Amino acid sequence: MMARDESAHAVGIADPETGALQDVPRRIRYGMAESPLAALARRRDREGERFLSDDLVHAGERLREDFELAQMESEVAKSWDGFLEALQGNEFPTPTGGTPGARQAHARAIAALKDLGAGLSDVTLRCCCFLEGLETAEKTLGWSARSGKIVLRIALMRLKQHYLENADPKGAMIG
Repeated sequence: MMARDESAHAVGIADPETGALQDVPRRIRYGMAESPLAALARRRDREGERFLSDDLVHAGERLREDFELAQMESEVAKSWDGFLEALQGNEFPTPTGGTPGARQAHARAIAALKDLGAGLSDVTLRCCCFLEGLETAEKTLGWSARSGKIVLRIALMRLKQHYLENADPKGAMIG
């Protein structure tokens, strides 16, 4: 019965009086607040394997958590290019305010983004931290269609390696 109801909603519902199909909003498969990583993790490649493994999604979510804990969104949004240029330099200003946990999260996020480098940190920030879709990120960065998912996977592989090399037993994700 549920499948029949969902099918009726997908194609429209007939008006009982006129028999004409009514437009019904389609159901979305994922929440609007869901990470683009989760959507990519559901995709399969040609061999039927998931495009992003759980450990790659976990690495991206770990960066996002540090980014959120450090409340870095306004810092990056103020001057996107200035932030990325500062990442390439050796001296990055550390925040003086906030809680000690927020300052530690800021340091972890900066270290991870510095390790990614200029090209990979941009797409990682957009997709993991700002939850920007891949198509939007590709257009903003001037990339060809469908190239963003490959670059993002490479960035997540590097991010996973960063977290493995800098493993802290107390540094696991909170949530």
